[in-house]
Amino acid sequence: MRRRPNLASSPLLDIRPVLVVGGGLALVALVLTGITLAEFIRARGKEKAAASALVGLQTRRAELATKVEATNRKLAGVSWKTLQVETTAMQDVVARRKLVWSQLLAELERVVPWDIRLVSIAPTIEKDVSVEINLLGVSVSREAWLKLVALLFVDSRFSNPLPKAEESPSATNGQGHRFSLAVRYWPEGRP
Repeated sequence: MRRRPNLASSPLLDIRPVLVVGGGLALVALVLTGITLAEFIRARGKEKAAASALVGLQTRRAELATKVEATNRKLAGVSWKTLQVETTAMQDVVARRKLVWSQLLAELERVVPWDIRLVSIAPTIEKDVSVEINLLGVSVSREAWLKLVALLFVDSRFSNPLPKAEESPSATNGQGHRFSLAVRYWPEGRP
């Protein structure tokens, strides 16, 4: 006869809760391992992208360093004094181009009395936006050209008229009183 086990003599163990908790923990561990693996792959991709960007930046830096070195060699051969002279000359040309001759002539025509004839107008552009003008002219009398000096003193576009020379009528000068004066012209008005 076969023997049957006596279940009453040994305690009955229910291991189902242990299996359920163990299975749940194994499932959580599996999910966390998957998340960690995904994060690792993502971080590895970012690291590779950063490494390739770093290589690109290092290449760009090397190119720029080469260009800087070539530019420095070119600049070492530049004659700075000559460049300064050329720059100053260009600034003078630009300043002369800014001078509006029609405006200057209109202002002079407004100020110069009828009994004065201007023979020469020679402007020199100054750095303070003003123009130094040397005028040569002939007037019918000394009072006429002194009147011009007085008008230049009071006008808002002119300042500091300075007589340079005067020649009275003579046997060699039959045209009248010759005069020369310098005056500062302010295209936008005196400051």
